[in-house]
Amino acid sequence: MTEHLREWVTVAGSGGHIRATRNTLTVLKGAGEERYDIGRVGHLIVVGGHTIHTSAVVALVRAGATISFFDADGFPAGQINPPHPQDAETIRFAQQKVSCHSVALIFAQAGIDARILAIERYGNAHGWDLLYEGELEFLHRSREELPFLIRMEEVRRLHKLVSDMYYEIMARTIPAELGFRRRGRRPHIDPVNAMLSFGYAVLYGSADVTLSAAGLDPDSGTLHEGAGGLIYDIIDGFKPLMIDETVFSLARGGISACDYDTGDRRCYLSENLIQNLLGGIRRTLDDGRINTVVRDYACALLSGTEFSPVY
Repeated sequence: MTEHLREWVTVAGSGGHIRATRNTLTVLKGAGEERYDIGRVGHLIVVGGHTIHTSAVVALVRAGATISFFDADGFPAGQINPPHPQDAETIRFAQQKVSCHSVALIFAQAGIDARILAIERYGNAHGWDLLYEGELEFLHRSREELPFLIRMEEVRRLHKLVSDMYYEIMARTIPAELGFRRRGRRPHIDPVNAMLSFGYAVLYGSADVTLSAAGLDPDSGTLHEGAGGLIYDIIDGFKPLMIDETVFSLARGGISACDYDTGDRRCYLSENLIQNLLGGIRRTLDDGRINTVVRDYACALLSGTEFSPVY
């Protein structure tokens, strides 16, 4: 059974206790208790401060599951994976030889296209008052300019510019009292940024499992550098449809003051809001589509053929 066909279990917030017998994973949080068949769990995603027993780690690893850890802001902290496939060494060697510039252009185009389409979907459905004069034309011109950029820093600069504009444009569709103006750095002090980071953590974890199963090195990115670079490359084009639309829809629908707590340093989401967010993400996060892009990249590396992902 492949990982993307098995269930993913998310434990968020703080104060949870995770333990297991040979066949059952148990999550205790507050007065609630959830139980899962170990054989059906493909991925345990732990976000925030919780206690996990070694019995759970051992049982999940023996069952071939992955365990991913994220801090309270959704930043990746580590992962426990099943053994890599036998051809992992060959694939990782090919990663070191690939043309970073050409692959970075592909990932950048996917991310830019997804963000422009998200803006256009909203405009077609709700009207174009969210845009200032010339903004959409500028975004399209930026997309057309992308293939002609020679240096990697130019590609990354243009990708960041479009991404920043996208968040600022979509922020105009969100109630002002939620305090979301743009995508900010962590720790986040508004609930929309906090929800985005939570959703991106789930998306990151899902892609990381698929990359590990394919034998790819998650740190060998092209558009994104550093730890988890390839994961960020893969998920960038999926963020608007799989995560952002769910988050923005919840925010537009109305989030009450009891759904989050904004302190001096960060915004804490309530358990009720987290569960509502997870419900939406479960409907939109498509592991199959992520798996297809990862598979196509691994096949392109091994065969030396062109990488042409479909997002």
